Amino acid sequence: MTLLNNKVVIVTGASSGIGQAAAITFSKEGAKVCLADINQQGLDSTAALIKELGGEVISVLTNVADPLACQNMVDQTVAAFGGLHIIFNNAGIAGVDAAVGDQSIDNWQRVIDINLNGVFYCTKSALPQLAKAGGGVIINTASIYGLMGARALSPYVAAKHAIIGLTKTTALEYASQNIRCVAICPGYVVTEMTESAMSEDEKQQFSDLIPQGRGATPQEIANFVVWAASDKASYMNGSFHVLDGGLLSG
Repeated sequence: MTLLNNKVVIVTGASSGIGQAAAITFSKEGAKVCLADINQQGLDSTAALIKELGGEVISVLTNVADPLACQNMVDQTVAAFGGLHIIFNNAGIAGVDAAVGDQSIDNWQRVIDINLNGVFYCTKSALPQLAKAGGGVIINTASIYGLMGARALSPYVAAKHAIIGLTKTTALEYASQNIRCVAICPGYVVTEMTESAMSEDEKQQFSDLIPQGRGATPQEIANFVVWAASDKASYMNGSFHVLDGGLLSG
């Protein structure tokens, strides 16, 4: 028996990294998956991997910073699979490094639009369908930077802190409808985004600070996400979960 047999899942940011690993793992656990991203080539790659495993999958090109696109993503998922049970709000960008006073307005707005507003838009669009299904699960990707500050990353840090607040509020408001909402707070994960956003020195500094001595693989994060979306985690709600190899422990 698989964890998520016949459940319908949306994964945003599904073209690579944590999103791709989670989408494939959701499928392996029996879910029907909608992949959402702005990267069509990446969507095609993830979809092909799921189809090779015999999974049911659709792809919807989606800019999560556009509320109409988020609604379209949900509508297409329901049209294809008949409902929606889980949404993993994972899409995000790092943005451009700069001190607060040097941040461009364009960069601030872009990071907030994708990393925070996108989570709200996707959640708002998904909630009626989760309620219609008799309940469901929302999982939001925050970060260890949702729990601490970081130089030169003010819009990213602000968005990730806000995601934790949005997660708690969503849990409070919708628990009575059997809808759970939790957040994950990954530390250093070896993905295309982190590899391109950090220098070799920065990556080594992170690894040196982590008690386990390395960054996580996307699969290690995906394993928790899929478990948290299942009935195995049925009493987990309104919480955030640090997945950082012990980085914040000291």
